[in-house]
Amino acid sequence: MSFGAIFCCALWGISTPIVKMGYDYIDANSIPSLLLWIGLEFVLGGAITLAVYGVSNKKPPFPERRNLGEIGLISLLQTVLQYICLYIGLAGTTAMKGAIIKSTDVFFIMLIASLLFRQETLTLKKIIACVTGFSGIVVMNLNGLTLDLNLKGDGVVLLGIVFYSFSVVFTRKVAKGLDATVLCGSQMFLGGAVMTVIGLACGGKFDFYGMLPVLIILSLIYAVSYSLWTLLLKHHPASRVAIFSFMTPLFGVAFSAVLLPENGGISAVNLLVALVLVCGGIVLWGTAKDANSDTEQ
Repeated sequence: MSFGAIFCCALWGISTPIVKMGYDYIDANSIPSLLLWIGLEFVLGGAITLAVYGVSNKKPPFPERRNLGEIGLISLLQTVLQYICLYIGLAGTTAMKGAIIKSTDVFFIMLIASLLFRQETLTLKKIIACVTGFSGIVVMNLNGLTLDLNLKGDGVVLLGIVFYSFSVVFTRKVAKGLDATVLCGSQMFLGGAVMTVIGLACGGKFDFYGMLPVLIILSLIYAVSYSLWTLLLKHHPASRVAIFSFMTPLFGVAFSAVLLPENGGISAVNLLVALVLVCGGIVLWGTAKDANSDTEQ
């Protein structure tokens, strides 16, 4: 179990610098081109997820018609809106900062589930976890005593995480009767298909042959990580699996440093303190009573 959870975190961590590599083959200011890129990734990732499910379970991997509304809502939030914001935002910030910001989803999910939907109780330990984690984002953006938050980069990534967090809460609320893997693959494929069609219709384009390795790798990362995480949650207590999510920002920062030539955009001291605060907040959240595990993207 531990190896599988860590492997998922490593995949999510490495996805951020790989996305940054893709900007070499596309005009990041062209929304239709970004939609086409994201759409193709999720069409392929969703198809892989559904195909693996169908083969392993020996039955058609298709949802029932009565569940299409729920799948459409989750797809809109989790795949379409989240990843449009992430890809636009990452074009305006560094991979290191993006990796750390992405890991704050656990805190948004906790607050949304507790304050808006009353799905869980907001305990003192959870409040401390949220304050600790969000303090890491503040420290990361401090320039001396001045808060230097890049709204066009960091802010848009953060908005994407908010969309994802709402999708997790809605998934708990409306999709309890759905198979988790079928839901995951279906919403990925549906969201990807919608973005692909819109991107093509609006004239989106990119260097397909240059982008192809990035597209395939990211599609496999999304398919494998989501499917494996779902399998782990099916066979192990949620809290035991979720506690490993603190490793995602660590992997994200490490892979960004190794794979990318960019400046991290953060001083070494700020980076270290931000990582300690965010990871510490996630660990506190993971050990809190009734911590929920559906927290990665």
